[in-house]
Amino acid sequence: MFRHNNYKTIMMKLLIKTFCLIFSIIIISYFFVGLLNYKDKIISLQRYQSKISANIVILTGGSNRIIEGFKILNNYSKSERQNLKILISGTGKGFTKNSLKRMLQSNLILKLVECCITLENISKDTYSNAIETSKWIKKNNIKEFLLITSNYHMPRAHLEFKNIMPKKSILNYSITPKRHKIKNWLKSPQTFSLIFVEYVKFILTDLRIKLLKI
Repeated sequence: MFRHNNYKTIMMKLLIKTFCLIFSIIIISYFFVGLLNYKDKIISLQRYQSKISANIVILTGGSNRIIEGFKILNNYSKSERQNLKILISGTGKGFTKNSLKRMLQSNLILKLVECCITLENISKDTYSNAIETSKWIKKNNIKEFLLITSNYHMPRAHLEFKNIMPKKSILNYSITPKRHKIKNWLKSPQTFSLIFVEYVKFILTDLRIKLLKI
């Protein structure tokens, strides 16, 4: 009787371990399939160009986002530029309009700095980017805007912004980072780490919104 019970206990432990192993393999496989899909998604992101918005939000944090983002102004006519409202979100407290002027060195943008560009230096992450942008949106009575950020960051940024501003029209304009060749991500530990971490953040953001409703 003792041997029989001992055998049942051993078999039960073995079944539990086997189940846990299979479950872990399924979860890990699901995660990495999602990671591959995420990489393919950000590579295939298209810049929204079928319609130009008079309102632009540029998120800082990635390499060259501001400089690359302002290149879109070449698509605007002279009359359209007069109605532009541009927010640069997450600049940090040491960043001023003079800093922006030195960075861009463009006659076109220098004319826009004083009249049309707002620097936001409160936000520290994508969630607070969305919160501070919503304040700017309400203040300026904006219904539609062009969101500019790096392609690897765009899915999470759009998710955060749409959660905070569900009734606003958010047009995506993704920037391709110069330092990271995302198509060859497996050849670069830095690029792989960037995509991996951003995918984890995207998952956590999605879960937070769905479960906590914030």
